[in-house]
Amino acid sequence: MADDIDEYLQSLPDKLVERLSDVLREQAFRLSDAQREALRALEQSAETGALEASCTVAPGANDLEYIVQAGGDMTTKEVREGSGVEYDYSEAFEHGTSRQPARPFFWPTYRAMKDDIQEAINDAVSEVLK
Repeated sequence: MADDIDEYLQSLPDKLVERLSDVLREQAFRLSDAQREALRALEQSAETGALEASCTVAPGANDLEYIVQAGGDMTTKEVREGSGVEYDYSEAFEHGTSRQPARPFFWPTYRAMKDDIQEAINDAVSEVLK
Protein backbone atom coordinates (compact mmCIF):
# COMPACT_ATOMS: atom_id res chain seq x y z
CA MET A 1 0.00 0.00 0.00
CA ALA A 2 2.75 2.47 0.95
CA ASP A 3 4.61 1.57 -2.25
CA ASP A 4 1.49 2.35 -4.31
CA ILE A 5 1.16 5.75 -2.65
CA ASP A 6 4.85 6.50 -3.14
CA GLU A 7 4.65 5.49 -6.80
CA TYR A 8 1.55 7.64 -7.30
CA LEU A 9 3.15 10.66 -5.61
CA GLN A 10 6.36 10.28 -7.60
CA SER A 11 4.41 10.13 -10.86
CA LEU A 12 2.46 13.33 -10.18
CA PRO A 13 5.07 15.90 -11.28
CA ASP A 14 5.52 14.28 -14.71
CA LYS A 15 1.77 13.82 -15.16
CA LEU A 16 1.10 17.42 -14.16
CA VAL A 17 3.78 18.85 -16.46
CA GLU A 18 2.56 16.78 -19.41
CA ARG A 19 -1.10 17.71 -18.97
CA LEU A 20 -0.47 21.35 -18.07
CA SER A 21 1.90 21.82 -20.98
CA ASP A 22 -0.84 20.67 -23.36
CA VAL A 23 -3.46 22.90 -21.74
CA LEU A 24 -1.17 25.94 -21.57
CA ARG A 25 -0.21 25.58 -25.24
CA GLU A 26 -3.87 25.17 -26.21
CA GLN A 27 -4.90 28.23 -24.19
CA ALA A 28 -2.01 30.31 -25.55
CA PHE A 29 -3.06 29.60 -29.14
CA ARG A 30 -6.69 30.24 -28.24
CA LEU A 31 -5.72 33.63 -26.79
CA SER A 32 -3.53 34.51 -29.77
CA ASP A 33 -6.33 33.61 -32.20
CA ALA A 34 -8.79 35.74 -30.23
CA GLN A 35 -6.36 38.68 -30.24
CA ARG A 36 -5.97 38.33 -34.00
CA GLU A 37 -9.78 38.38 -34.33
CA ALA A 38 -10.02 41.47 -32.13
CA LEU A 39 -7.38 43.15 -34.26
CA ARG A 40 -9.26 42.31 -37.47
CA ALA A 41 -12.36 43.94 -35.99
CA LEU A 42 -10.36 47.14 -35.43
CA GLU A 43 -8.46 47.21 -38.70
CA GLN A 44 -9.12 49.81 -41.30
CA SER A 45 -8.27 48.45 -44.76
CA ALA A 46 -5.04 46.47 -44.91
CA GLU A 47 -2.97 48.77 -42.70
CA THR A 48 -2.07 46.15 -40.12
CA GLY A 49 -1.26 43.06 -42.13
CA ALA A 50 2.15 42.76 -40.49
CA LEU A 51 0.63 43.38 -37.06
CA GLU A 52 -1.88 40.59 -37.55
CA ALA A 53 0.86 38.27 -38.79
CA SER A 54 2.95 39.11 -35.73
CA CYS A 55 0.30 37.71 -33.36
CA THR A 56 2.03 34.47 -32.45
CA VAL A 57 2.78 32.02 -29.67
CA ALA A 58 6.40 31.22 -28.88
CA PRO A 59 7.70 28.48 -26.62
CA GLY A 60 9.11 29.73 -23.34
CA ALA A 61 12.03 28.65 -21.22
CA ASN A 62 10.38 25.39 -20.15
CA ASP A 63 7.47 23.08 -20.93
CA LEU A 64 5.08 25.19 -18.88
CA GLU A 65 5.76 28.53 -20.54
CA TYR A 66 4.24 29.85 -23.75
CA ILE A 67 4.59 33.48 -24.77
CA VAL A 68 1.66 35.12 -26.52
CA GLN A 69 3.05 38.09 -28.40
CA ALA A 70 2.31 40.71 -31.02
CA GLY A 71 4.64 43.18 -32.66
CA GLY A 72 8.40 42.89 -32.70
CA ASP A 73 10.54 42.72 -35.81
CA MET A 74 7.56 42.51 -38.16
CA THR A 75 6.10 45.81 -36.92
CA THR A 76 9.22 47.78 -36.10
CA LYS A 77 10.22 50.54 -38.48
CA GLU A 78 11.85 53.96 -38.41
CA VAL A 79 9.84 56.71 -36.77
CA ARG A 80 10.71 58.93 -39.74
CA GLU A 81 12.73 57.94 -42.77
CA GLY A 82 16.38 58.63 -42.11
CA SER A 83 15.89 59.24 -38.38
CA GLY A 84 17.65 56.06 -37.35
CA VAL A 85 15.12 55.74 -34.51
CA GLU A 86 13.04 52.56 -34.55
CA TYR A 87 9.55 52.23 -33.17
CA ASP A 88 7.25 49.24 -32.90
CA TYR A 89 3.94 50.46 -34.28
CA SER A 90 2.09 47.67 -32.47
CA GLU A 91 2.62 49.80 -29.35
CA ALA A 92 1.03 52.81 -31.10
CA PHE A 93 -1.87 50.66 -32.24
CA GLU A 94 -2.50 49.26 -28.76
CA HIS A 95 -1.89 52.40 -26.70
CA GLY A 96 -2.33 55.25 -29.17
CA THR A 97 -0.14 58.28 -29.85
CA SER A 98 -0.62 62.03 -29.85
CA ARG A 99 -1.85 61.63 -33.45
CA GLN A 100 -3.68 58.31 -33.28
CA PRO A 101 -6.26 57.07 -30.81
CA ALA A 102 -5.61 53.78 -29.07
CA ARG A 103 -7.13 50.71 -30.70
CA PRO A 104 -6.39 48.12 -28.02
CA PHE A 105 -6.69 44.48 -28.99
CA PHE A 106 -4.01 42.67 -26.98
CA TRP A 107 -4.70 43.39 -23.29
CA PRO A 108 -8.50 43.68 -23.42
CA THR A 109 -8.67 40.26 -25.07
CA TYR A 110 -6.39 38.79 -22.42
CA ARG A 111 -8.44 40.32 -19.60
CA ALA A 112 -11.67 39.01 -21.14
CA MET A 113 -10.26 35.48 -21.39
CA LYS A 114 -8.17 35.33 -18.22
CA ASP A 115 -10.79 33.62 -16.05
CA ASP A 116 -11.54 30.95 -18.69
CA ILE A 117 -7.83 30.29 -19.12
CA GLN A 118 -7.40 29.88 -15.37
CA GLU A 119 -10.40 27.58 -15.23
CA ALA A 120 -8.89 25.36 -17.95
CA ILE A 121 -5.66 25.18 -15.95
CA ASN A 122 -7.51 24.35 -12.74
CA ASP A 123 -9.53 21.65 -14.53
CA ALA A 124 -6.34 20.09 -15.89
CA VAL A 125 -4.80 19.94 -12.43
CA SER A 126 -7.96 18.40 -10.97
CA GLU A 127 -8.06 15.87 -13.79
CA VAL A 128 -4.51 14.71 -13.03
CA LEU A 129 -5.10 14.54 -9.28
CA LYS A 130 -8.26 12.40 -9.57
